[in-house]
Amino acid sequence: MDKSLFIAFEGGEGAGKTTQAGLLHAALQDLGRPARLLREPGGTVLGEYLRDYLKSARPLTPEAELLLFAAARVELAVNGIKPALDAGGIVIADRFAASTVAYQGYGRGLDLGLIAALNGFATLGRPPDLILLLDVAPALGLGRAAGQQTAFDENRFGELTPLHRNAEGRRFEDLALEFHEKVRQGFRAQAHSDPERWAVIDAALPIAAVQQQVWRKVKERL
Repeated sequence: MDKSLFIAFEGGEGAGKTTQAGLLHAALQDLGRPARLLREPGGTVLGEYLRDYLKSARPLTPEAELLLFAAARVELAVNGIKPALDAGGIVIADRFAASTVAYQGYGRGLDLGLIAALNGFATLGRPPDLILLLDVAPALGLGRAAGQQTAFDENRFGELTPLHRNAEGRRFEDLALEFHEKVRQGFRAQAHSDPERWAVIDAALPIAAVQQQVWRKVKERL
């Protein structure tokens, strides 16, 4: 029986996470490996409901934002990630707990200790085995992201449809460049503190080159 593997893609806006997650999912399927592709927030009925608000420009305090992401995450962990891993499958997450550290911690300035405690609870204490940080300068990433948000299907499993584009809200994309620089710092700090789990990939490279690096890192864990 193949061993389970939990992979998360992280990075700032326009880094190419959804594209690379979809490409990896297709590659694993071609190998006959059971793999499930999920997104955060989303992947469950509650997660998709909360995503609609979190991705909008409707009013939301940073504190409430943090708690809504945690609520979506625990639903995904219980109903999506844990069952797939328990069955020996591979889970690919388009964002996970590290995004909350980067965005709500470093970006919004909320307490990192509180975020760590919430993440520990919301993830059931099960971090990804491999975190792929697609690192790109915020100015470049934001330029890529403008008007190019990826749509997803609306089935109850929250599976991704990575090639169908649609405009979502821009709660984070429209924030100042300084915010996104702090977010990038947050991701890099996490990667530096746990090099065994994290792999940093230059997301400014062409898609095919990034894909090759992603696959090389994943193959080491299969």
